[in-house]
Amino acid sequence: MVLEYLLRAWKMYRNNAMSLVIAELLSLIIPGIIALIGITIIFNSIGIANLTNLSNPELVVTKIIAILPVLAELGFASIFFIIAGLVWVFLKMGIYGMASESLRGITKVETMLKVARKSGFKGIVSFIIVGIITFFLFFILIIVFNILLPIIGGIIGMVLFFLIIITFSLIFPGIIEDDFDPTRAIKESFSIAKKNYLELLNLILLYVVISLVVFIPFIGIVIYCFVISPMIKISLIFFYKRKKT
Repeated sequence: MVLEYLLRAWKMYRNNAMSLVIAELLSLIIPGIIALIGITIIFNSIGIANLTNLSNPELVVTKIIAILPVLAELGFASIFFIIAGLVWVFLKMGIYGMASESLRGITKVETMLKVARKSGFKGIVSFIIVGIITFFLFFILIIVFNILLPIIGGIIGMVLFFLIIITFSLIFPGIIEDDFDPTRAIKESFSIAKKNYLELLNLILLYVVISLVVFIPFIGIVIYCFVISPMIKISLIFFYKRKKT
């Protein structure tokens, strides 16, 4: 059953490979340019030499005092990193829209922009909400299990964290397919995932295995970004459409 989602995604990907690759490329380049502005501000404010010297314990105190006047500029640079992350989510919502359209036939890059304008803000809000939840959940699980089981507690906590966050994997499909608001999309994702947990888990694990198999320095990253990533989006959209009530 899980293979059906993979094969369907591969078929739709092959029919729309060029459009999906261009869309994924844009979703990396545009946020990358914004983040690069922040990196440039940091290097101009502190200097590469000063960043390197911070690794010397004898110079740490001196360097910290020396960079205090530029902390405001570093704060300004961090704004660009935040914007880059939000733009990335905004564009990814558009690619989910393309994934949905690909299941009906041919999709175009223009769809990414249209869907991003329509649903991008909802995607950003849901991303922030889930980000806050998972942030605290991660540390709670790690701390609790490290206290209970000092040797293997961290590993158990990370495994449980992975098993829990799977329930959030259908949020974007819910926004795309049913135009849900962020809170409704989160609830629906959890509801569908709970009812079909083992099947969804197997689907995610299948893609994890494929990603690990093809992972070769640089080449593996390219394959993941421009082949596996869009296929995952198509599979999740297809899964959501089949399982929603």
